[in-house]
Amino acid sequence: MKRFKFRLQTLLDRRKAKEEQLLWELGEIRRTEVQEIENLHSLEKRLDESCRSMEQALRENAPVSRVVLHDDYAKATRDDIRVQEMTIEAISQKVEEKRVEVVKAMQEKQVLEALKDKQEREYMLAVAREEQNQLDEMASMRYARGM
Repeated sequence: MKRFKFRLQTLLDRRKAKEEQLLWELGEIRRTEVQEIENLHSLEKRLDESCRSMEQALRENAPVSRVVLHDDYAKATRDDIRVQEMTIEAISQKVEEKRVEVVKAMQEKQVLEALKDKQEREYMLAVAREEQNQLDEMASMRYARGM
């Protein structure tokens, strides 16, 4: 008896490849998101250090130019933080969009895999029935000869 062959195997292989590609892309976007979050934490740390430096300069009665320099740096860092937060939000949105694509690709692949499994079970049942019929026929022929 010939082996089971799924007629839509090529399509299933393509869907598996598409799912793997989308998963890889999602991973890359997530790595970028993590890197941007680390950059945000770095900016927040720099802002914190700048504020401490400005407070220390105020306590030491430093020249106004030095305090203004610290203040300008803190303002610029706050602006950078806002930009970084918007960047992270945009990347998070891309992550969610890619995640939706991945889920859809997984569902499309699972539909074909379920169809393949069903057809393979049906094929195996048909093979088992055919083998049983052959065995029954041989048994009845042996019985007929024995009489």
